[in-house]
Amino acid sequence: MIARSPEEAVQSLDQAFNRGDVDAVLSFYEDAAVLVTEPGKTARGKAELGSFFERVAHAGSSASQLKTHVIEADGIALFLSRWKFTEKNGEVSRTFIATTVFRRQPDGAWLTLIDNSFGPLVLGPE
Repeated sequence: MIARSPEEAVQSLDQAFNRGDVDAVLSFYEDAAVLVTEPGKTARGKAELGSFFERVAHAGSSASQLKTHVIEADGIALFLSRWKFTEKNGEVSRTFIATTVFRRQPDGAWLTLIDNSFGPLVLGPE
């Protein structure tokens, strides 16, 4: 599936993540993408991203967007979101602010280049 906007890419990626379809999740990332797995740690490239998503997605966790905003210029988009991560049992959920960079591909699809699901938390304490 080709996502024609960053919003569509995130919606489809969340759906794939929530059903545990790691291959579909990875299809929304560029080959050299970087993902913040926790503040201070990253996964680089589809092999490392795949390992991370295998652990997290198959644990039955889910992600949902609460509010989003996109700033786009010349085929690059900054996607900002407030999102919720819920663990398998549904009892533990956390809300985060994410900053994600998308790039429009030659075929018109939008793919993730940098995925910082932790937003300002990567800065550490004040």
